[in-house]
Parts: sequence; structure tokens; C-alpha cells
Amino acid sequence: MKARILAKGMSKLIIPIADKQATFLVLNQLKANITSGPAARVTAMTTPYMTPGGKAMHYSYSLRIWLTGRKAKSAFVEDENGFRIGSEVKVKLEKSRFGTQGRNCFFKILWGVDNVGIQDDESLFEAVKGTKYLSSAGSWYTMEMADGNTVRFQPGSWAKKMEEEAFRNRVYEIMDEEIIRKFDKREGKASDFYEEDE
Repeated sequence: MKARILAKGMSKLIIPIADKQATFLVLNQLKANITSGPAARVTAMTTPYMTPGGKAMHYSYSLRIWLTGRKAKSAFVEDENGFRIGSEVKVKLEKSRFGTQGRNCFFKILWGVDNVGIQDDESLFEAVKGTKYLSSAGSWYTMEMADGNTVRFQPGSWAKKMEEEAFRNRVYEIMDEEIIRKFDKREGKASDFYEEDE
């Protein structure tokens, strides 16, 4: 009954939302795909999760993004006393009417008492870490600046380095060149941008 109501409601909402240039955000929780019947069990084995609301919702979405928390011990963010204050989240673009689907990334969400939100600067470090402009030797990283000079730093001082305007601008340049433009021009390997099938 809920799925039918949502299907009828979404079909009536799509055009008014588009005309008003508004965004309609739907938050939904993944559920384990528990089914009855042999044919449905085969689907459940290939799709372990489903979202309530029926398939009409999936059809109506312009963007469908899956956020799943990683459970590895290294995926947690800890404070100086070892208490967990955040965790790493895997993001996968399940559907997009604006671009290609299947792209993925990782970032860390802080859910502690003082700082709540996404670790933006740390996420940028993970994104540019595999590029040709950032090399590592032991616990030190070296980033090549636009003028040919290099800057050495340790991962722990990344957030402080991002406060420097020249350093931050260079990180944005690398992101634009190595991630955004390379994807648009289909350069490099597709596995750098998509999740590989297990």
C-alpha cells in the first residue's frame, strides 16, 4: 500500500518540482533483501539490499546515491584518547540522469560531540593521493606545485597545510586536472573511477 501511494505521489510531484527549480531530497534506509519464493531468492542473492517504497521511487529519482559505512577497524576516526568520533563512508552513484552512474568515493563523517560533519580536507587528501603530483617516501609526502617547486609534509599536518591559500589552490587544480577533466575526456583506466565488480 505504501509503495502504491508513493508511486502516485511521485508522479504528481516531478513536474511541479522541476518547474520551480527546487530539489526534493529523499532519505531512505537500506534494508536486508529478505524475500519469499525461489525466483525472489535468486534476486536477493545478487542484490543483498533494497530500499522501501517500491520501484516507482527509483524510477522517479534523478540521482540515487548509496552511503554505506565501512566496518573495518581502520575505517574509524579516533580522538587523542582512542575514542571513536567518526567513521569512513563509501559513496556510490547508483543512478544519475546528469552523468555516468557507478562512480564511487570515500569520505569520513564525524559524529562526535564537538565536530559534527564531513572531513572535507582529509577527503581531498585521499582523492589526490594517487595522482602523479603527489609522491610518498616513508611517512613524508611531496607535492609538486604549479611553479615547479615542491612542498613536503606529513599526513598529520594536511589540515594545517590546507589553511595556506597557495597549497589549497594547488590541491583544487590537481583535483580538476586529474579527476574531473580526465574523467570527462575518458583518459586513464575506468577502474580509477568505478567500483570494480567483485
